[in-house]
Amino acid sequence: MKKILIASTALVSTAGLAAADVALSGRAEMGVYQYNAAFAAAKGAANPGDPQFFTDIDVTFTMSGETDNGLTFGASVDLDEGGNQAATKNNSDDGGATIFISGGFGTVTMGDTDGALDWALTDAGNVGNPGSIADDETTHAGYNGAYLDGGNDGQILRWDYTSGAWGVAVSLEDDNGSNAVNTGIGYAIGFKYALDLSGTTVNFGLGHQRAADGAPGTATDAKATGVSVSATFANGLAAGIEYTDMTNSVFDKHIGVGVGYTTGAISVHANYGKYDGVVAANDQKGFGLAAAYDLGGGAVAHFGYGSGKVGAGPTQKSASIGLGLSF
Repeated sequence: MKKILIASTALVSTAGLAAADVALSGRAEMGVYQYNAAFAAAKGAANPGDPQFFTDIDVTFTMSGETDNGLTFGASVDLDEGGNQAATKNNSDDGGATIFISGGFGTVTMGDTDGALDWALTDAGNVGNPGSIADDETTHAGYNGAYLDGGNDGQILRWDYTSGAWGVAVSLEDDNGSNAVNTGIGYAIGFKYALDLSGTTVNFGLGHQRAADGAPGTATDAKATGVSVSATFANGLAAGIEYTDMTNSVFDKHIGVGVGYTTGAISVHANYGKYDGVVAANDQKGFGLAAAYDLGGGAVAHFGYGSGKVGAGPTQKSASIGLGLSF
């Protein structure tokens, strides 16, 4: 993605601050998308079964700086997510904003960021995935993209540290009083390791997360333990698998697999996911497909398809085709 520097301060007389930069980047998408009646009903969407025009714009401000003693810091805000001004007017809502400070101690990040479990694991649905304008391949019923992140107020505080191939992270998420019975702090811990095998990179992830500090054995005490393995090969092939075991949830476990391939300007991807429910009515499964052709200069043609099913309900389908434009 190209970034346009719109402001820069090279020297600031204030003690402790060496330099600061502000950059603006953006992405626009246009095309056509369609839900079938079952998926539209699940999403609460209008006009099920009718193709509709799709337009979306993301504008992101990214700010960075460095202190005299070598600490780096920064922040970013996605104006698409923060369009309701939550990032600037509500201090208890991240509003699409992320703030960090980094040094020899690692990196501390707060706001719209991944919890430690999500940070450590490689989501099978993202392995070699070129994306689609409506995210069809990652919105089907079998996809698991956030684990327990966002189950409370959505703001996450994470510390992570990486040394060579190893990485560790710990995160907290406040429930912000969202549970009328038990309020508390959700937490997670994650570890990852990257193994380089002469052109093939294998990534291992392991982590555990507790959604909130509620009464043991209740829904506010939901937990997830996950593990993932993914590999990227020199020939353009990528593949991954992730498994999550859950307690005090409507699900017992989830498994996801994904594969992608890139050759020249063409990229393709497929993934499958399945939740085993505590009861059969909670079972969920689905698959997603994505394909892209890079036109160069930040313009990419995208296609996406998703199909999923909840329990014995009808199959939910969605599809989209269009252009993604990065600036």
